[in-house]
Amino acid sequence: MEWSINYLEKDGIVFAKLSGNMNWESHKKFAEEVFPFAAGRNCRKVLIDFREMTSTLTILQVDDMPKVLKDLGVGPGWKLAGLHDPKSPKSDEFEFFKNAAFLSSIQVRHFADKDEAIAWLKQAV
Repeated sequence: MEWSINYLEKDGIVFAKLSGNMNWESHKKFAEEVFPFAAGRNCRKVLIDFREMTSTLTILQVDDMPKVLKDLGVGPGWKLAGLHDPKSPKSDEFEFFKNAAFLSSIQVRHFADKDEAIAWLKQAV
């Protein structure tokens, strides 16, 4: 598992790209790095590219991820956009996470196109 995290200053968005196999521990380590990185730049708009990542999370772990995010300070006022392949066999897990995040007052949307994701993130919260 690998990731990169960059601040797109022109857009006011933190962009992260994941690759490789990621389990529960690596997902948490990534979250513990990317969200404080964003908060340190007073940025609450995060775009994560999952297209080169393979997740081994169980559905219960997906359900627990919003709590991890809340513990890191993510909540209302944040917008999270994910890039993934809609034909992926894991697409239902992305939708499940979006719904679980909604219940925790975290805005999440998933996109196949990076430009569409950035456009959504740039809209007012």
